[in-house]
Amino acid sequence: MLHYPSRSAMALVLACPLLLPSAGFAFEATDNAIAQRFLETVEAGDAVVTGYKSVESANDTVTISGLEATLADDDEARLTIDETLLSGAKILENGRLSVVTMTLKGVTIEDDDDDDVRITVKTINVADAVLPSPEEVEAKGGADAVAPSYSRAELVDMLIDAGEEGQVPVARVLAQIDSMDGDLPTAGSVQAEGITIAAASLDADGKKAMTDLGYESITLSLEMQANWDPDGGVLSLNTLKVSGEEAATLIASLRMSGVTREVMAELEKAQDNPEQAMGLMQNLLVDQISIRIDNDSLVDRVLDKQAKEAGSSREEFVGQLAGALPLMLSVINNADFQKKVASAATAFLKDPKSLTAKAAPPAPVPFAQILGTAMMAPQSLPDILGVSISANED
Repeated sequence: MLHYPSRSAMALVLACPLLLPSAGFAFEATDNAIAQRFLETVEAGDAVVTGYKSVESANDTVTISGLEATLADDDEARLTIDETLLSGAKILENGRLSVVTMTLKGVTIEDDDDDDVRITVKTINVADAVLPSPEEVEAKGGADAVAPSYSRAELVDMLIDAGEEGQVPVARVLAQIDSMDGDLPTAGSVQAEGITIAAASLDADGKKAMTDLGYESITLSLEMQANWDPDGGVLSLNTLKVSGEEAATLIASLRMSGVTREVMAELEKAQDNPEQAMGLMQNLLVDQISIRIDNDSLVDRVLDKQAKEAGSSREEFVGQLAGALPLMLSVINNADFQKKVASAATAFLKDPKSLTAKAAPPAPVPFAQILGTAMMAPQSLPDILGVSISANED
């Protein structure tokens, strides 16, 4: 199956101009102040600019052609940008670089150390970008801790190529930040369109898994919208929607409380320390969770395939599966919840339209309590979270 590129490679393609500045620069200095500041920001403890072809300025646009860079600690990871256009750019009093429109054309990342993964992006457009100053980045001590502000960022025609393990083209990714609290976004959205997974581009196992279900390709899309109230400490993932044409759609939402400015600051510091981050997460509260699956032939294909392998009709196979549900669900050890799940699952198997699970506790539940209950008394978790299951509801 296709393996996705390393964190460092993806970080480069999405935030290539946001790396930690180093004291000395490997590139030849330019007398254009805007280009120099941009290159200084790229030239970092985590990256080295190995060269560029030219710097030109016309009207209010600075163009850097043929930019090349490598990761300082990994010469196998290389970044090239055919053209970098910085329009309406100026250096602010605090040292940050403000750019009305930043356009990167012909972006390529190759990482020979990461299963020969190659990522190409035709165009990256960023509106109202403000890149952190070298001093700010240096004070934070690492590129992963630094992010720009922007109102809109768009990637067009991206291709993730893992060689023999497969290719995934992505037609468009759009990220928008609608509001900020200081340097932290408080509302925004992400959309991805035209994520095409073709059976012919996968390895033998992946190809068989798709073609056995009757797919030559599947085109996916993603939508996410979230907002954070720093004063009330409420973080809401209003929508997370993943859709596959002629397959299925997954829609999820989540609301958490206790997400204060202090917690967000600590989580930012702990992003490279999973244990510390998990400790901080245990103090947060779960208000509600919702997950819904809308079938668009995927479930039918799976049931038809399994019925064929079992040597029976689909109706007979579904009847056998529904009859086995009580025994299969007995491991939950919660009789009332088992009945709800069995009833909803049976209805869905017989007429696969939609299946919905909701957790709506009467009062917010701490993550620590959820984890503790899951380990010590998992049978009581559905009652604590107020979980309900339903099938084929509009």
